Formats: sequence, structure tokens, C-alpha cells
Amino acid sequence: MTEPTQSIHTALLPFLGVLRIGGEDAARFLQGQLTNDTRLLADGRTQLSACNTPQGRVVALLRLRQTDDAIYALLPQELATAVAGSLRRFVLRARVDLQIAADLQVAWLGRKAFSDALEIVSFDYGPGRQVIAADGATLRAMTGLSPERPHPEIENEWRAADISAGLPQVYAATSGSFVPQMLNLDRLDAISFGKGCYTGQEIVARTQHLGRIKRRTLRYRLPPGPELAPLDGLSLDGQKVAEVVMSATHDTVVELLAVTSLEALGRTLHAEDGREAVPVELPYGLGDGE
Repeated sequence: MTEPTQSIHTALLPFLGVLRIGGEDAARFLQGQLTNDTRLLADGRTQLSACNTPQGRVVALLRLRQTDDAIYALLPQELATAVAGSLRRFVLRARVDLQIAADLQVAWLGRKAFSDALEIVSFDYGPGRQVIAADGATLRAMTGLSPERPHPEIENEWRAADISAGLPQVYAATSGSFVPQMLNLDRLDAISFGKGCYTGQEIVARTQHLGRIKRRTLRYRLPPGPELAPLDGLSLDGQKVAEVVMSATHDTVVELLAVTSLEALGRTLHAEDGREAVPVELPYGLGDGE
């Protein structure tokens, strides 16, 4: 069994969208809303962060990049409207202009193949994956891609690459279901524990400092068959011990990430249709005795 590889190096990603957060208070505003330290965006990094409910549950995962004019947030297109609306409720008197960047389209580049002088926003998404957001005309000039002809397998391949890298994603079906540590965000450098208050911070900090992390995102492989839907259960000895975060088909088998009780760590689980879910090692450690 081979690992999922990025065989498609240039493709449109219509299932991803972008928020544009402008105004002189943009970074300060996001500092009070997201799990990571947005002051660090000034060095040009791409930063993974979570937007939470007041109860510390992840509403969406955002990849942030700051440019001269604004901070841009990459997230699933299906969550863009809800996340923009949720964040706007906290703007109050801050000098912030938060909009869905409907003028931008998102594409995957396997390697950097553009000039920094071009009017684009680039995100270092994950190992070997560069994502850019630009207007349609710029994307066509750079890549030759047509928005009318998206690659038919691109969303599945994208999810498979995420699963291989141990990178969870939150979709509409799972929004508000998990605290950040359940999604391994503390192991993916997506939480700052020294930045001060933000929405849901009390629950996130308490979970970390009291050692109450009892569930983690783990990787599994199932025999050929239907992909599992988000929040589908996996069981051990007849008891549900895991919930699916995301799944994809690769080389006919099903790969998935699932939030799993650490009591089931390293054990083969069973899907609701009886297929065995065999554990597969993540590319990073969890620090929970694994």
C-alpha cells in the first residue's frame, strides 16, 4: 500500500474559499477570536488557527496569511458565510472590514511557480502543497486552468493528502463537534497558550493544563467500500469509541481520520458496516503516551 501522493500538481479547489479581513485593527481583532497568535503573521508565515464557540468547540479551521492590504483566511467554502457572520458579531467598534473574498478563486500548486509580484495570496498549506488565491483572469494566465472544467477527482485527492499528513478539516457536518486538542491542533502548532484571551480560550486552556485530553485524531485504513461520513462511528468490542472526521478513497481502500478515545489507541476498530479500521501511524507524535 502506497501513501497518497500529490499526483495532481495544478488544479482548481472550488471547495475552498477565502475571507478577507482588512482594516487597521484586523490583526488585533483576530487575536481575540482565534486560537493562534496572529501577531506572528507579520513575518509572512502561513498560520493554522481555529475559530471556536464560547464553549471551546471548533467552528472552523483557518489558514491565515497577511499581506500589505489585509489578512486572508482559507477555509472550506461551505463554512465561509457562517464563519464570516459569526466573526462580524464581535467586530463592534473595531476598525475591521470582514468580507468573503468572492473575487478570488483557489488553486493548488504542487510547487511554487509564480512571481511574488503577481497580485495573488499564497498559502503554505502542507508538505509539498502550495495554495494560491487570485482572481479568475490571473489564475488562467498563470495556470491555464478553466473554472468551468474542474478536475473530477480533486476533492477526494485533496482529502487523501490531508489524511496522509494527519491534517484534520472541519466541515459543516462537524462544525462545533470537537475541542481543538481532539483535532491535534496543539500538535500542529495551531494553538498559542500564552497569547491571552480569545473566544473559547478558558475551555481550551483547562483541557490542556488539567490533562483532560482523552480523545485524539487518529488515522485508519479500511478495505474497499463506501467512504465513511463525518461523525460516523467506529467501535471496539461493540462500543463506540471514535467518530469520523474525514475520509477519502486511495488505491481502492478508504483512508480516514477519526477522533478516538485514547483507551482504543493502537487497536483495530470496526465501522458500522463491519469493515475493520486498521490503525495507521501519523507523521507526528501526540505526546499522550503513544
